[in-house]
Amino acid sequence: MILSYIYNILKFKKWELLFFATILFALKWPTIITFRPNMDHFIELHKCPACFGTSACNYIHEVNITLNDFYSAFSYFFGVKNVFFGVFNKNKVVLKKLAQSFELNEFDRMLCENKHFSHICTKTAKAANNKLNINFLELIEKEVNLNFSKDNFSRLRLCPSVQHLNNLLQHVYHNNKDIDPKILNLNIWVLTALNPEPLLLQILPAERNWPVPKYLGACGRMIIEEYVGLPLATYYNEPWLCRAKISSSLLDAAYMFTYKNKDFGFYLTDISVDNIAVDLNNNVKFVDLENVIIVDKNIVPAERSTIWNQLQVNTEDFSCSECLAFSSAEICNHKISDHNYYAICKVLLALNLNSSILHGGLLHDIPTDILETYPNITYLVEQCVTPQISFDRIKAGMELKKLLDIILQKYT
Repeated sequence: MILSYIYNILKFKKWELLFFATILFALKWPTIITFRPNMDHFIELHKCPACFGTSACNYIHEVNITLNDFYSAFSYFFGVKNVFFGVFNKNKVVLKKLAQSFELNEFDRMLCENKHFSHICTKTAKAANNKLNINFLELIEKEVNLNFSKDNFSRLRLCPSVQHLNNLLQHVYHNNKDIDPKILNLNIWVLTALNPEPLLLQILPAERNWPVPKYLGACGRMIIEEYVGLPLATYYNEPWLCRAKISSSLLDAAYMFTYKNKDFGFYLTDISVDNIAVDLNNNVKFVDLENVIIVDKNIVPAERSTIWNQLQVNTEDFSCSECLAFSSAEICNHKISDHNYYAICKVLLALNLNSSILHGGLLHDIPTDILETYPNITYLVEQCVTPQISFDRIKAGMELKKLLDIILQKYT
């Protein structure tokens, strides 16, 4: 929530922020004016084959890391997530190390101290490519199938079975067909252990109209993605019709992640204004796919729960207006869940005046003439957040999107 926190400071304490920013940049000024990023230091290619891959290594040195605006400068000098901004072929890109430095160090320590992985430890590796006798596909299966109650690195779950894991990863294998399968499975295992975002960006490619940035490749411990635009938080005070278009796009994304893929449902468990960006057409892109539950819709009948074909409705604790409470196990026990609609409506669209993140929701301050003509807007938002027993959250979300599209067509 770092960006949303910054936004709130900008909104309520502009002069204090200016003073604070001036002090910080004064302290960092010698570094800023001599800014010369060392790409080799960032990519850590020597960590391969226990890295993210090498598909971008032929051109990653052509990427120029830039400090063109407040967000890129703040991220480079003060951020902890190892996210950087640059330009490649005149297009803006984002470079990510996918984890904080201490997490990467802890992962490397685990490799070096574990006798099964010590041969791929940077400190001891000798011709590691010839010693990959470990079945990393089995390790991937274990990583994505770990019990939800366990504390571990993995942030991707495939449930209730991993029998179709190869089907899920088919685009990843196709995109990297020239790489030795053993090396590729090692790369995939590293990503499932640290951050599966590059896998999701290939499973749900932007080229097939999924609401995510384009994945441009990996080199060592760095990946490159398309730069989409500013985070959702910065659109809070935009004209209402602009925010209505963004809200329609959010609801469309909820539908796509739930239904578009006939084999798998994708449920995002970390929805926030920091994890979503908005492009020039006011369409949203989910730029942080670290935490996702993937439900296999085609498991064999013997593995289906007795409630498999019933819609999973989130009825978790609603007393906390800003908490995204849900049951991972419940999502996995149903073929379809309303989780994506629940998350987007509750966190981003709810007309919650007490929210410290989006006061009144993204659709706040509905113009009087629009509200008088379409009074159903507020009702549909409320039903998408906390539906009545006789109402369906997904239906409410779909009707809300349809209504927003009608309004947009009329007023734009």
